Amino acid sequence: MAAAAGFLFLVLLTIQVNRVTAVTPIKNLSIARSTTQTVTSATTESSSQTSTEYSEDAQEQAAVSDEVNEDDFPTVSLNDWSLALVGPKNKIVSEIAQEDLGKLSNGYLVDKRIVSAYEELAEAAKVAGHPLVMVSAYRSVEYQQEIFDANVNSLIRQGNTKEEAIRITKLTFTEPGYSEHHTGLAIDVIDEDWYQNHTGELLNEGFGVTDGGKWLQAHAREYGFIIRYPKGKHDITQIDYEPWHLRYVGVEVATYIEEHEVTFEEFLDEAKEHITRKEAELSYHELADPLQEDWIFTNSLTRNQENSQRAQEELLMSGGDLFAKNVFSQTKEVKK
Repeated sequence: MAAAAGFLFLVLLTIQVNRVTAVTPIKNLSIARSTTQTVTSATTESSSQTSTEYSEDAQEQAAVSDEVNEDDFPTVSLNDWSLALVGPKNKIVSEIAQEDLGKLSNGYLVDKRIVSAYEELAEAAKVAGHPLVMVSAYRSVEYQQEIFDANVNSLIRQGNTKEEAIRITKLTFTEPGYSEHHTGLAIDVIDEDWYQNHTGELLNEGFGVTDGGKWLQAHAREYGFIIRYPKGKHDITQIDYEPWHLRYVGVEVATYIEEHEVTFEEFLDEAKEHITRKEAELSYHELADPLQEDWIFTNSLTRNQENSQRAQEELLMSGGDLFAKNVFSQTKEVKK
């Protein structure tokens, strides 16, 4: 009798446990789905708003400036050593160290990282029938100051005031600290024919219409050099046309600048816009990446299953203890 009652109690307990196990996941599953829908809806709305704002920013940027072709724009960093901007409005930040200079085969000094590029350019020019003659390369700030002051003093002796002498000197000499020659990346070159047969000043824009000048204009880019001060761009560069003044910027950048007929300054402005646009795109994609619905559902279901399993084990343990106590109690009564 006692055994039958105990067996019946255990059966009823098992049915109750199964009922709890069956109901709990379904209820939690419904909550998980509801939570997923709420989060997904909020994320979609937020993404839509972010997308709209980003689209408006992109349209505004396009309206303010010309579009940069993303496919052919060089991959650059504004901190690249070859993109240092020095000129009448941009003073050199730090002068190149003497140990970073390299000597060319003609004895002139340049940044040692461009020695091979220039030597290859010079060899190609020679093969093309336009052997180059270098007029100037690296100049220290100190040396630039010396020749600048010497010219000022010469003009003063001719009867000009100091202010007039400085103004006149700046027309032909770059103010110390503002010359690209301080970087070791700029050179002044002409060809032998011009050197031997020119009339007037050695460095004048007439060199640009010679065969040698045209060859440099067309091929210097292949070795990483640009005609730094092109014709008709004084308002941007603050320096008149100088077909002899080459500046190293790297092959990819030089090719882009010459093919698109922009100045170095204009290229740097485009690079800033390009980099800003890319950073904005990356930020947009990071913000727009929605929460994964499967992740929410799976994790919620897993937690619910774990909780249900734990509840089942606890009920079985407590039920077993109760059954044992009941049987023990009835056994004692029988014995009595």
